[in-house]
Amino acid sequence: MALDAIKKNIPCDDEFCEHKWHYEDLILGNGFRRIRECQNNSNWKPYIMIDKHRPSKLAIQNISHKPILCWFHIMKTFSENLNSWKIPAKFR
Repeated sequence: MALDAIKKNIPCDDEFCEHKWHYEDLILGNGFRRIRECQNNSNWKPYIMIDKHRPSKLAIQNISHKPILCWFHIMKTFSENLNSWKIPAKFR
């Protein structure tokens, strides 16, 4: 939801656009959101680094490139695979 809000508020690339916006109340009446009239940012797909938390991966699945696993978890997973593949320590 937060990434979607950021994406919707990035101005378009049209240099002649005025990038007008307004506030709109939420349906449940528990807040508001900013609406930008020129929401033409379909090319904005950030790279996002995550840990191995599956809900995080699912949350960003449609609004970013494939997530990048953090270095700690890359090395941890690699080490676990070396153990499961029974690679001798002298080759690690």
